[in-house]
Amino acid sequence: MTARILFMCPHSAGKSLAAATYFRAAAARAQLEVEIGVAGPDPDDTNMPLVEAELKKEGYTIGWQPKLVSTEDIANADLLVSIGCDHSTIPTEREIVEWDSPMISQDLHGSLQAIHRHAEDLAQTMQSEPS
Repeated sequence: MTARILFMCPHSAGKSLAAATYFRAAAARAQLEVEIGVAGPDPDDTNMPLVEAELKKEGYTIGWQPKLVSTEDIANADLLVSIGCDHSTIPTEREIVEWDSPMISQDLHGSLQAIHRHAEDLAQTMQSEPS
């Protein structure tokens, strides 16, 4: 069964992009069937250049652009992950898992490392769960 994960951050251009990118790689290694989305309550026009450049430098392909989170995105997701969103700005009463991470503007590498660790942990948890 395919699991649908929606990663959200305020501007849908940095932390959620990194989360989706790292998780896609971890899920592929774990042979998980997943659909991944990225969205945010106040999306930027483009991905954060620093984040995109760092992910590409690490060998990852970028697969998402900033997008406004919608009720349809929420309804279609099996798991909602927020990285720094004000939950009151997300159109749902559903449970939202919050990942902690330093601000990208203050600690790019620390933020990406924290997000990478969360993504790897999520894939490992999903792999060990019974189908």
